Amino acid sequence: MPEPLPLFDAHLHPEALTDQDLESMRFFGVERALVVAHHFPEATAKGLRQHFDHLVERQLPRLERLGIRAWAALGVHPRCIPRRGLSEVLGHLPEYFEGGRVVALGETGLHAGGEEEEEAFLEQLALARQLKLRVVVHTPLRDKERHTRRILTLLRQSGLAPSRALVDHANARTVRTILEVGHWAGLTLHPEALQADRAVALVRRLGSERLVLDSDAGDGAGDILGLARTANLLGKAKLSARLVRRVTRDNAAHFFQIHD
Repeated sequence: MPEPLPLFDAHLHPEALTDQDLESMRFFGVERALVVAHHFPEATAKGLRQHFDHLVERQLPRLERLGIRAWAALGVHPRCIPRRGLSEVLGHLPEYFEGGRVVALGETGLHAGGEEEEEAFLEQLALARQLKLRVVVHTPLRDKERHTRRILTLLRQSGLAPSRALVDHANARTVRTILEVGHWAGLTLHPEALQADRAVALVRRLGSERLVLDSDAGDGAGDILGLARTANLLGKAKLSARLVRRVTRDNAAHFFQIHD
């Protein structure tokens, strides 16, 4: 069996995965990962703080123990906005960015849309601009094109440098627009989002500039080997080793400024 390509999974929710899942990912090449704050039922300010602490204090060491170098992105998911206390949560966020293990704010963005989500998104973008942070932006599965257009408008209004936003879960109808306005685009190898063969076709058409592949494993019925499977198909498609390396590892490291 050939040695698997070294991979960086730029969107992972390990709290919903078993050790065996993570060991399988490592066996098939995932050497680095970004753990991304998620949504959960009955969001509260206290619950969000506990979620952030759990990711940093428990999940990052767990991944390291299983052989995967790991960093985190912390933020308030649009499906996890507390009824009260959002400003309190955001007020505590800066302390997590000390020490180099939390490298981005996210995931934030829009899911169902509406005033509450937009206000929470803009508040987090203002914080990211103030702290000069990278941002992982969620786009929803349903009505993706409309919500993505609104997200891009809000990103522009926020004044955040376009190069600091990774707009994730892009598809064939949204990825080109995301790239054209200067953002990074994430292609998510998830059964509900993008199949591996479609991702290969997009990479063949778009190239590797500001394009990042990830799995979103741990969110629903994901595919823990989606990134590895796609990397293998990219190689079989006769795409250059440099291009494959960029979309499956190097671009993520560059965006999140991870140099070790």
